[in-house]
Amino acid sequence: MLGETTVDDGSAEPNTTHTAAGELADAIRTTLGPNGLDKMVVGENGTVIVTNDGSSIIEWMDITHPVGRLVEQAATAQDSAVGDGTTTAVVLVGALLEEAATLRSDGFHPTTIIDGYVRAVEAALDQLEQYERSLHSRHDDRLTQIAKTAVTGRWDDASTDRFAELTLSALQAVDFDTSRLTLKSYPGGELRDSVCLDGVVVDLETSSTSLEALSHPSIQTHDEPAIAMVDAEIGIEEPTSIESVELQDATQRNAFQNHEQDRKTELVEQVVQSGATVLFCQKTIDEAVRTALAQRGVLPVERTRRDEFDVIARATGSTPVMAVDDLTVDDTGTVESVIQRTVGTTQTLTLQGCPEEQRATLLLRGGTPHVAEEVRRIVADCIDVTRVTLDDGAFLPGGGAVPAALAMDIAALSRGIPDRTQIVFDGFGTALEAIPRTLATNAGADSLNTLTTIKRRHDAGSETVGVGPDGHPRDMIAAGVLEPATVFRSALQRAVAVVTQILRVDDIVRTSADERRTDAEHDHAHAATGGYPWAVGH
Repeated sequence: MLGETTVDDGSAEPNTTHTAAGELADAIRTTLGPNGLDKMVVGENGTVIVTNDGSSIIEWMDITHPVGRLVEQAATAQDSAVGDGTTTAVVLVGALLEEAATLRSDGFHPTTIIDGYVRAVEAALDQLEQYERSLHSRHDDRLTQIAKTAVTGRWDDASTDRFAELTLSALQAVDFDTSRLTLKSYPGGELRDSVCLDGVVVDLETSSTSLEALSHPSIQTHDEPAIAMVDAEIGIEEPTSIESVELQDATQRNAFQNHEQDRKTELVEQVVQSGATVLFCQKTIDEAVRTALAQRGVLPVERTRRDEFDVIARATGSTPVMAVDDLTVDDTGTVESVIQRTVGTTQTLTLQGCPEEQRATLLLRGGTPHVAEEVRRIVADCIDVTRVTLDDGAFLPGGGAVPAALAMDIAALSRGIPDRTQIVFDGFGTALEAIPRTLATNAGADSLNTLTTIKRRHDAGSETVGVGPDGHPRDMIAAGVLEPATVFRSALQRAVAVVTQILRVDDIVRTSADERRTDAEHDHAHAATGGYPWAVGH
């Protein structure tokens, strides 16, 4: 839990607003890189999460300090935009604020530091282009290396290779359109059991489809089945108002029951006449109707999740109807096959060979629910990293090679600055070095010696040298350690943006709920006098 500095008299020391950001950076710094350690996050209800993903750790942390929340928002934005680089962004925030604190103690005004940081990041982004490499095509072998880099450090080498290749093959199956790729994770299996399936996988446990229907002898795996879809309840319509029926004798009672049975039979016959062999219903299906459909060889799937329902309609060419009475042969779609399988303890239905929209599903496994979910999250990050690399068409050598190179470039540029901004530029460059230093430290290497060696090799013309997986300097391109240019660019921009915002803060002013309510009522009264402003406000 990140604490909060209480301000009682409206005054604050210059560095108190930086404390929460520094604590947050320190908390996740050790997770950076392939040798980063995991964090065990314990929730209030006793839930235990073990992960080394910066965005997940920040999401679970109880951050109360408003400055810490600013950093949290920047990290969340980074994760939402590019799916990676959260830890890098937060480490840069901590390093930039640390340098800013040193500059403040040396007499620099916050506006001078802010101006220097803004100019320095613009120069760094200009220099960044010279380190970028371009992808040749979607089948470029380096795309596989980028995917492997994204998951390195999460598993052993064999699993890293497997999941990178599995992710890439799934993306290629849908022509890199992530909207046509679904991730499903199930506990009770091993990592090597994870597979990429052609088509849509429907979780029958979440749809609440009865296992009795699935096990009925008339229900079989069908080739080229007809798919029908109903976007409403299937059964006897319930009255919209309270009504009562008086039955005078047993004859009337039997007639009433026969009417209900006849209506249910009509519903079943309508489905059968449409030629449907699988019926997806977005809502519930009457139990008697469901049983009768199964007996007639139609697989009924009720309470299909809305997102899956819409996907199935698009992929199979089915036209959902609002009532079974409207269902015809023309409304049904088809797939190559429908296969029932049990994944762990969960019954699933796989619709393979969708004719209208190519679909793929990554079926991921893990020994426990937490492991299965962690696998899903890691693969999702890998997909995002691969996607943004293709969108941008550029990648960078990893292992902190680029931050180290930019730090040297900024240092060279600072020598041509005639005023005190030169010192701010130097501080900015030192902050960039926090990335390779942290990677070396997390690998158990001497960060000073590693960084010195990297700088020496950069001076000799080897600008792609960074911190290798073993903590020692290596050529990152040759080692296949590659990362999207967009990820680092975005992390650097967001880090500087939040740091300059924090540097502008000299006080944390608190208001109580009562004060806010009083102010709101006061504003309300003023707004009402103008007519239209009051109406717009409400």
